[in-house]
Amino acid sequence: MNMSVDRLHLLAGLAYAMVGLGLGIHMAASHDHGQAVTHAHLLLVGFLLSFAYAVIGRLWLPGRRGLLRTLQFWVHHAGAAGLVSGLFLLYSGRLSLGALEPLLAGSSILVLLALVLMSVMAARAESAVPNGRPCARPRAERPAPGATQAQTRYNPPPARNGQPA
Repeated sequence: MNMSVDRLHLLAGLAYAMVGLGLGIHMAASHDHGQAVTHAHLLLVGFLLSFAYAVIGRLWLPGRRGLLRTLQFWVHHAGAAGLVSGLFLLYSGRLSLGALEPLLAGSSILVLLALVLMSVMAARAESAVPNGRPCARPRAERPAPGATQAQTRYNPPPARNGQPA
């Protein structure tokens, strides 16, 4: 199966959302909010940034494939997974901050690097319009199939014999 980087970002983001919401439900049910920082990072760095990258890629980088997009994907998700794992281990008390600091720092730098890579790609993109064509109009603005310009919602058909249509 050959999936686009956009779709991979979307699917990974949805996976982070499921884990983050599951952790939030667990914290609420147990009345133990010790993993609130991990929960927040799962949803913001994991889900929200991944979703934003999927949307940016889809709208501003359509059809672009290549090493930079693939590298950005792996850098972001390596950083996000390392950051979330490190935070989970820290706030569960399994490892000390001293032991986790290199992982947390390195992962944070990877997440930042992925953001810089996406920013560069978005800034270099030619247009926010896929393939140089305007995006489809919202359904309410589209004429009915087979309708002429005079029969669209915003240009009603002309009156006949003085009677409104």
